[in-house]
Amino acid sequence: MLDKRNLYRLPWSMNDNPIAWLEVTDVCNIHCDGCYRQHLTGHKPLDQVKDEILFFKQWRNPDNVSIAGGEPLVHPQILDIVAFIARQGIKPIVLTNAMALTPELLRDLKKAGLAGFTIHIDSRQNRPQWKSKTEAELNELRQYYADMAAAVGDICVVFNSTVYPSTFHEIPAVVTWGQANIDRVHGLVFITYRTRGVEDTAAIDSNGREVDFSRLSYTSERFDEKFVTSPEVYRAIKESCPEYEASAYLGGTVVHDSFKWLMGAVIGNRKKIYGSVGKKTVEIAQSGHHFFCGTYLAYLSCPEVGLKAFLTAPSDRTVRQAWANWLKDVTRRPRGLFERIYVQSVGIIQAPDLQSDGRADMCDSCPDMTVYDGKLINSCRMDEYRLFGGFVSVVDRAGKDTRAGR
Repeated sequence: MLDKRNLYRLPWSMNDNPIAWLEVTDVCNIHCDGCYRQHLTGHKPLDQVKDEILFFKQWRNPDNVSIAGGEPLVHPQILDIVAFIARQGIKPIVLTNAMALTPELLRDLKKAGLAGFTIHIDSRQNRPQWKSKTEAELNELRQYYADMAAAVGDICVVFNSTVYPSTFHEIPAVVTWGQANIDRVHGLVFITYRTRGVEDTAAIDSNGREVDFSRLSYTSERFDEKFVTSPEVYRAIKESCPEYEASAYLGGTVVHDSFKWLMGAVIGNRKKIYGSVGKKTVEIAQSGHHFFCGTYLAYLSCPEVGLKAFLTAPSDRTVRQAWANWLKDVTRRPRGLFERIYVQSVGIIQAPDLQSDGRADMCDSCPDMTVYDGKLINSCRMDEYRLFGGFVSVVDRAGKDTRAGR
């Protein structure tokens, strides 16, 4: 059972956060259910993108810039954007569906300074030739991109997927595949699906005027299934990997016991998972990185850590157990002493939830804030600003006031 006392509360804040969410375009080459963004303006000019990067550098203090959209790889100046971020001493990470990714573009991106990818693949995307595929069947596509990145080398690769009530049972298939590729898949992220129904509701903008809430891409006419939560995803991961333990979290802005970001990392190799990183190791990593580098940490530059993975065993009981499992394995199988050891992150994000009193339980110290009109706002709700000038309220036809959220 998850207990916040056994987890490290990540020390991130609005002005000191390892992640900056840079949206370079709202153009995309496919459609994903529950997407935050719709096509309204197109590609941002390079000068505007550079200004936003410098804004992040001044007011966000990021370790990396997540280059997002839309689909960032369709931006005609994506190489210039990556190179500019790298020149600022910040890691460029591209968040992509990878449909536009080719070996040639990957080599050019690496040459420009790319640090890594987060690749979104799931069964509710409108991918040509991959429609109606299960998550297990989509592991073939994940493998293709993981192998492509491995061929280039020194590129961090994370795969994320949206978890729907109908695909929740397939989480173990993705986890098992990821851990079989721990040498080239540096992280997995599972994002719980959220939507907001528009039936029998009216949306009100900040000036009290009614607006058409159905214009937002993350609303639906009706959704009657029970949403999946972070603790449920955590338990599903442990079904396929009992050695997995969560180690850090971000809570919600409204609900005291919610887990909006739930982070963990396993230690192992292609043959065996020995255990997980614990809360003390994450605390040391975050504090140490901030002390020596000036920023908190979001992406590992080198997931192959070797025996250094066990250095915190004296102060971290979770790592101590992993160390004991490794010793037991190499005693039984001595050649394991020479096998490489990796750390693979496994994260869970529970998207904002609408509460019965109308408030939206957002991610506390939101890692995915973006720039809009000269200020930092939650990227998942930016279309409310773009369409209606700010966050909107939702009032049901019976008169009950609710806050818009996902």
